[in-house]
Amino acid sequence: MIMLKKYTHRDLVNKARKWLWTKGCAVVITEMVSAGGQEPDAIGFFPNYSILVECKASRADFLNDKKKYHQRLDKSMGDKRYYLTPKGLIHPDELPMYWGLLEPSGRGLEVLRDAAWSFPKSSKAEISLLISAMRRMKGTSVRYYAYNTKCRATLGIKKGVPK
Repeated sequence: MIMLKKYTHRDLVNKARKWLWTKGCAVVITEMVSAGGQEPDAIGFFPNYSILVECKASRADFLNDKKKYHQRLDKSMGDKRYYLTPKGLIHPDELPMYWGLLEPSGRGLEVLRDAAWSFPKSSKAEISLLISAMRRMKGTSVRYYAYNTKCRATLGIKKGVPK
């Protein structure tokens, strides 16, 4: 019998954050609340687009997510959107339109289904999140910055902008 690793939500968020960095995102934010009304588990920003990763450690959490307000395409963040779940938790056929599926594989993540470009999206929600992140930095001059709040949100910015 094969034993699959049990992942907590926090484990999955950390894997998503690392995956977004390896994809070349210039800014990665995890679990940060903003005035935009959403709290993405992980979102990475490139100069011209963004990738959102929603982490689900249980099937019930995934099924409950279908009822959320941000599932409406015009109200959600991310030009590309993924669910990250433990192996076998959901089948790609269960995903909402445009969403991709990621699963842990070794030290990284495996793309079971690539996300399609999602239009429209809520640029206002993304801008609100970025402004919230910048406010928390309190005027810091940034070359490389990793900031952990007293709660669980993290913000990281890479040197330079990826090409």
